Amino acid sequence: MKQGTEMKINRLPVRTWNWLHMNESSLSDIDTVLLSRDKPADGPVLTLPKEGISCIRGMSTGMVEAGFRDIATGMGPDMEDLIRESGTPVEIIRVKKGEKPEAPVKLAFPCKEGEHGLYAAYVYAEEGSSVTVIMEADSARQAGGTAGFQTRLYAEKDARIRLIQVQLLGKEYGYLNDVGGACEEGASIELVQLFLGARNIYAGGSVNLAGDGSRMQTVIGYLGTKNQKLDMNYTAEHYGKKTESLIEAKGVLRDNASKLFRGTIDFRKGCAGAEGAEKEEVLLLGDEVVNRTIPLILCGEEKVQGSHGATAGRMDEEKLFYFCSRGLSREEACDMMARAGIDAVCSKIPDEALVEKVQAYLEEGGRNG
Repeated sequence: MKQGTEMKINRLPVRTWNWLHMNESSLSDIDTVLLSRDKPADGPVLTLPKEGISCIRGMSTGMVEAGFRDIATGMGPDMEDLIRESGTPVEIIRVKKGEKPEAPVKLAFPCKEGEHGLYAAYVYAEEGSSVTVIMEADSARQAGGTAGFQTRLYAEKDARIRLIQVQLLGKEYGYLNDVGGACEEGASIELVQLFLGARNIYAGGSVNLAGDGSRMQTVIGYLGTKNQKLDMNYTAEHYGKKTESLIEAKGVLRDNASKLFRGTIDFRKGCAGAEGAEKEEVLLLGDEVVNRTIPLILCGEEKVQGSHGATAGRMDEEKLFYFCSRGLSREEACDMMARAGIDAVCSKIPDEALVEKVQAYLEEGGRNG
């Protein structure tokens, strides 16, 4: 990718009408900002379980084995080019065969005011192993900068990877989050994401269900306020027989926030018996919010089951009246409803301290309007 050109990210696998402006998103000059840094951002604070997991820190992207590089990601090849051309060091986490540590791997990314950072982490789970990886990105509440992340996951036969990503960046930050995964026979990848901070959020995820009986589940929670922009693209690629996928998003839009969600279930020829579903629930708490969703189900195989459903609506007036009759203001009632969806995603985070941090972040946002 030539520096200074537009990055094309979050492309739909099959294009729709151009006038909808949903086929892809363009980013101007962000590569110039990230490639012209004086020095790379500091790496993450890493916490590993005592046994069963190894980590190679700071590996050059050019040295990463081809198996990882071949995994497609949700944001697409321009993001891959950016990571490679920037020389971003990679954290490579490997879980040994049959190991199932109870404690999670933790990567904390404390982002600074004015910092423009790129980060990459790859997770490889050997046969029959299981691991939970928690990635947290945060900064001061008023901070600005750019933070780009790429995470690749590979699960061997009967392995399980659970990736949890929590984003609590400052209100002037730009945030890019790119995930790609691949599953062998009987393997599974679970992705849990919570996006609360940053002004502009670009996120993509793609999982290749190559092995028979492999599974993926993606749960996304977001809260868009003020002038926040969320642009998302998620794909489940079914190649193996009797594979399963679920893409589920729960979000709230307030004030002048905007959101574009692309969700694709792609049934490739030969994936007989596969099942896939997309679900989205959006609560609209402002007259000026922009909510756009484009679900796709692509069928190259007849013997499959695919479904999608999207629910978007405003606060139920009867429910609002009930809360107000119990002494809550209209604003407090809306806050309570907004928190309910976020709490549902938080229930999937096995880290009490991080959940408390999320709650504190939300409470501070409420106090600051």
